[in-house]
Amino acid sequence: MVRTVRAAGMIGGVLLFLLAITCGCQRERAAAFARMEAGPSVSLSLQFSEGQTATYKATAEAYRSIEWVGPASGRPAGYVDGRTGSHVEITFEQRVQQIREGGNAILRITIKGMQFQGEVQNKSTLNFDSDRPEDQSHPLAALIGKSYRLEMSPKGQVVAVIDAGAVRQAVEADAPASNVAGRLFSSEVIQDRHGLPPLSALKDDAVRPGQSWSDLKSFAFGEMGIKGFERIYTFVEVRRDEGRSAVVAMKAIPSAAMAEEMHRRQGDSPLAGLFDNTETYTGRLDLDLDGGRVREYVDEMQVEWVVVDPAVLRDPTAQPRGMKMGARRLNRLELVP
Repeated sequence: MVRTVRAAGMIGGVLLFLLAITCGCQRERAAAFARMEAGPSVSLSLQFSEGQTATYKATAEAYRSIEWVGPASGRPAGYVDGRTGSHVEITFEQRVQQIREGGNAILRITIKGMQFQGEVQNKSTLNFDSDRPEDQSHPLAALIGKSYRLEMSPKGQVVAVIDAGAVRQAVEADAPASNVAGRLFSSEVIQDRHGLPPLSALKDDAVRPGQSWSDLKSFAFGEMGIKGFERIYTFVEVRRDEGRSAVVAMKAIPSAAMAEEMHRRQGDSPLAGLFDNTETYTGRLDLDLDGGRVREYVDEMQVEWVVVDPAVLRDPTAQPRGMKMGARRLNRLELVP
């Protein structure tokens, strides 16, 4: 009987000890959460003042590639491997001309330098560098010094492209490079070049490290259908090297909201059901909190499909063969010291 009472007492003591530990851990977690909630909030927005200037370099890449996988004897007639797309770098001065009621700014963008590399199936179709002496007479050299204006909100949204006509018409219409200039300075591409989705997607006026928010983004890939993503932004930290800097990281996941539409469109593709794909989509924003300007913004997406020959699916003894296709999109904006 004494042993039973003692055993019960020991068990009860252990349970009380474990309960105390559990309550202590819960209190610690609650206290840590309260400390995070009580920490200083930060306004993630741009700050404009009339006459303010800064120099930036904008880099954009858009490529698609295709590669045969399998024995050369099974390669379709006329099939050619290779990469097609372009890489462009534009260095520009950004000057705040006017601040409108409500806080939006009218920005004058003046092109200071440019590089463009275009290729089709690994063959160069256009290569221009404004820093090369031999390229000073190139049709694209007419873009250097030209300007366009846009209206931007403190949340980094390009509200309007005001006057890009002069820069679009700077290259002679009959020059092969005129199509390139037209694409590079279309309203859509200008918005991609200057817009800041991590800021424009944020609905709160101020956030604390650890908070997250999101938006939706889709890409169209012809017969391969569309890819829809939910871009999830997380306020990582406030760095204090060379002043205060807010770091926001982005990692995208397939969008459930777009899944039905993606499935419908993919179902219309003759390749539907014959391929598998993988994707990586990440980004990062480094925002100068003291100056209210971007130090760096990067948005990078890469997707790859493996398209299998239908004959291989019907014959399990057949040697694997098919095509590997890829696509890459990059937008980077970085402050030039």
